[in-house]
Amino acid sequence: MYTIDDEQRNLPEEEYYENNNWDNYKGIVFKVIIIILCIIVLIWLFKALNSNKSSINFDEIHASNTEKLRLAAEKYFFIENNKGKVRYVTLAGLKSEGLIDNIVDANNETCDEHNTNVELQTDIDAYVMNIDFSCSTRDQDEKFYYHRNNLSCLNCKNAKTNMKRNNVVAINDSKPISNKTEYFCNEWSNWSKERVNDDTLTERKRVLVQGVKYGDGTKYGNWSEYSETPVLKSNNIEVETKTEKVRTWGEVKTGTDIDTTNPNIKVISANVVDEVKTECANGYIYNNVCYSNEVTVGNLTFSEYSSGNYNIKTISCEGAKPSTNKDGKYDLLYTNCRYNVKLADIKNTNPYTVYTYQEALDRDVTYYRYRVVVKGDGKTTYTDKKYEENNLPSGYVKVNGSEEIYYSYKLNTCEK
Repeated sequence: MYTIDDEQRNLPEEEYYENNNWDNYKGIVFKVIIIILCIIVLIWLFKALNSNKSSINFDEIHASNTEKLRLAAEKYFFIENNKGKVRYVTLAGLKSEGLIDNIVDANNETCDEHNTNVELQTDIDAYVMNIDFSCSTRDQDEKFYYHRNNLSCLNCKNAKTNMKRNNVVAINDSKPISNKTEYFCNEWSNWSKERVNDDTLTERKRVLVQGVKYGDGTKYGNWSEYSETPVLKSNNIEVETKTEKVRTWGEVKTGTDIDTTNPNIKVISANVVDEVKTECANGYIYNNVCYSNEVTVGNLTFSEYSSGNYNIKTISCEGAKPSTNKDGKYDLLYTNCRYNVKLADIKNTNPYTVYTYQEALDRDVTYYRYRVVVKGDGKTTYTDKKYEENNLPSGYVKVNGSEEIYYSYKLNTCEK
């Protein structure tokens, strides 16, 4: 009987060996394929488990953050009430009131405190609290409903809530609902760190600081006046500084070419001076007198010689001899003198102004003030929230560097 094996034997030798090799490796190939498929299934299962774990972690953190925001908003809208004026508050606003800390999402990133907000709206028979998250995990928004009369939470189920009948006050529904802060002409808005740039609003601001108490027995002296004299800080000396740009005036100077319109120049006095100059049309000046350029030779009587009308050259006369003048009186005659005749001069006046002035000098001046501190041995404690410095609890002083500026606004004019 002829079989397949017989047929295989009748094949050419090369083809016969190739078929034989495939039979030998066929099982190994199938095993490798099965192993690869098992690895793929394991990877898929691992990713599915991680995804499920991540989802559980996100759900827990989202639920926790929702509860934190809801509890803070309950206090803000219902318990503190804000007199019914505000129906919208950001996470930053809740933080400024000391009702909540940062909100951290499942990515361990802090949610945006200016875009994460809570808005309270009025429905037919309930107040609707809308919680809007702005986080890197794109958390879904949440809604909670509160009874119009007793303000109890209608869909909080068994979750924690502040809304018990003995601590709620019905809020005023007369104010319009808005998705942004509403301003009034006769009432200031709530304090906020956000500064508003609006010409229709009047601004006020305050600085809040954290307080520190160094323990029983700590005593503080009065602050000194600010002075330019430096003061060194020590264990018993507390020092505060401030730097201001101060304009001072330099030394007193005089000059004629001064820009009196320059704000950096302070003119003390201005004196007009008349400068007189003598000029000769055809001659020269000697001892501030004008004489002719031409030299003349002649005799001069004593009165002429001493009159000053002639500029007589030194040792230029031959001599002097007695003589009588035209009036027949005795006189002394200087003979053969060389001289220049005096001319009529021209005097010009050239007025100019002499200024006495000072130049401005701007410099940074550091002022110091200090007070004596006698520290006790008690425990150092800090305030839980911030206050204006003059409203700090008794025994507490400002923590340097803890200052925060808050702003409040109202409309400049009331609508008619």
